[in-house]
Amino acid sequence: MASASFCDPCSEANKSLTATKYCSDCEERLCTDCGESHCRSKAFKSHHVIDLSSIGSNILTSAKKSCNVHSEMLLDYYCTDHEIVCCKACISNEHRVCQNVIPLELASKNVKKSALFNDVMEDITHYITTLNALNDNRQSNLQSLEKSKSVITKQMRAVKSKLLKQIDELERELTTSFSSLQIKHEMEINKQKQDILQVLVNVKENKNEMDFLRDHGSNNQVFIFLLQQVTNIHSAETKIQQMISDSQEINITFDEKKVVNFESLGSLLEYTQPCQVQYKPRKFQQAQINAEPMKRIAEFEKDTEVKLKPGVKYDLRAVSITNDNKLLLINDSYSEPKMYVYRDCKDYETDITFSTIPCGAAVIPGTDRAVVTLPYDNSIQFINTTTMTKGDKVNVGFLCYGITAGRERIYVGSFGGTIKTLDTKGTILKTIQQTSDDIFFMAYNDIHEQLIVRCSGKLFCIKLDGTLIHRMDVSGTAGVTFDRQGNIYFGGNLTSNIQRLASDGKHCEEMLNEDNGINHPFGMCFNNDFTKLFVINNGCKSVSVYKCK
Repeated sequence: MASASFCDPCSEANKSLTATKYCSDCEERLCTDCGESHCRSKAFKSHHVIDLSSIGSNILTSAKKSCNVHSEMLLDYYCTDHEIVCCKACISNEHRVCQNVIPLELASKNVKKSALFNDVMEDITHYITTLNALNDNRQSNLQSLEKSKSVITKQMRAVKSKLLKQIDELERELTTSFSSLQIKHEMEINKQKQDILQVLVNVKENKNEMDFLRDHGSNNQVFIFLLQQVTNIHSAETKIQQMISDSQEINITFDEKKVVNFESLGSLLEYTQPCQVQYKPRKFQQAQINAEPMKRIAEFEKDTEVKLKPGVKYDLRAVSITNDNKLLLINDSYSEPKMYVYRDCKDYETDITFSTIPCGAAVIPGTDRAVVTLPYDNSIQFINTTTMTKGDKVNVGFLCYGITAGRERIYVGSFGGTIKTLDTKGTILKTIQQTSDDIFFMAYNDIHEQLIVRCSGKLFCIKLDGTLIHRMDVSGTAGVTFDRQGNIYFGGNLTSNIQRLASDGKHCEEMLNEDNGINHPFGMCFNNDFTKLFVINNGCKSVSVYKCK
């Protein structure tokens, strides 16, 4: 990272412009121009950009975004089965069979209002209160010991006056004994105070950082920091309980002898009692991730039909939804070779005309870009989903229909069963010959790094290197999509139904049929929060919406 006083993006371009903003998601300082550009971009719409003046030098260090195991990877996912934040590499290595892996953005949604946030804040406050009380108790004990010295000294001198000069030596010996005993306990208590203050400082630092995160941090940082605090809280609790257990309130009194002889003035009695500070551990609650995101879809309920733009000859083929909730409909028509855009997935906004018939569409996750296949031009076309304008056209060298995308790669399927892997700029990286059948639809499972390939009468699940995981015979040709648990949904164009296949390919069940209004379905997709399913229906002439229940 560049100097604390300069804009990071500008510094990489060998420019020295003063930073005025800070993006806590990108962990970069920004100048005024870069800050404004950052906020305007749809891709960074959810990022937290704040004034540097409001945080000073308090740049976050505890809420790390990189994986502890794979330092080059970002923490992008949350496995609810293991209650752990992990990166894509961790998913492949440790969580491949886990059914409940969700994006971190979804897991951290509304985290500042969650029970976890409240619990951690209350625990930290509780620890600070307890530690302050324990420290006050130790200080009070020191003062009590000091007062005891004065009282005992007076008592000894009263006895001394009876014995006159004969007891001077005995007095000095007893005074020395008292001082040694006092020093011993003072050293013990001061050591305890040092330990208490160290824990108190650590807990206060966590409290300060929590306050800061609440006001200035992103949901991702707050969520990661909270999960890190679970271990810290349990450790602090153990230390506090141990310190209280080890603390004894020391008092020294003088035991005056009833019959004084010349061998001793009396003896010092040392007794202890349990520390008066009480600690009652709070029951710690785990992060309460919304139950709804992890809820398995039990059934669907017909909701509505998308009100399509009138006066158009529709032959709809593919449907996709952008990160800012715009519905993209691909019209496979010679007379209307367009992509229709509906904001909020319901209201017509605009359309984009292509030079030839479009067939497939996919949104690149986490960006404001989509990509469309133009099979009769052997090309794919990039789309800016913010301005809804066409971008670069890339020749892929074959008749391409099916397309899907992950955060880093685009996968294009062709007639003849070839799949090409491209980077998000359109550079071809690899070619896979999966089957001899024509590929009409594809879907990419980012969590398990798998592709679902739909051909006429066949459904394949493959690894990214082309290795077959499982396959099954299906009816006709229609779209495919995933739910949050990785279950596969595919349509039966000839049977007028939609079925769900378990991610391992071992269980298949019908979810929708003609009784639910399904009539020769084609492309389909879930919305971003998996609460609705959009289906191109009625022989590619309409779009039906179903609620997930």
